[in-house]
Amino acid sequence: MRRLPVFVVLLAMLMLAAPVTAIADDGIHADTTVLAAEADEPLGPNPAERTAEDNPARELAGYEDQDLPFTWGAAWIMAFAGLVGLVLLGGLYQLLVRGPAQKSNS
Repeated sequence: MRRLPVFVVLLAMLMLAAPVTAIADDGIHADTTVLAAEADEPLGPNPAERTAEDNPARELAGYEDQDLPFTWGAAWIMAFAGLVGLVLLGGLYQLLVRGPAQKSNS
């Protein structure tokens, strides 16, 4: 029962502390903040389409079509390894735990 009042007090302290720190941050940095949108210069060229033939980043970033993604093959390998692991763990459980327990009971 004592945990609830402590939790309520901590929650109230956090709720009171958040606006105070927000006000303090606004007072300190309000005159030094400069937004990039306020600049008169353009921010840069428009990006080229990902699939455009003249986009030099198409080959550098690996946007070309791949025959078979690595993750597809890795998923099958991991599924097979997981299935083999489950079968091995089940067999070891049968041999080391369940079998001796059944022999000792009979």
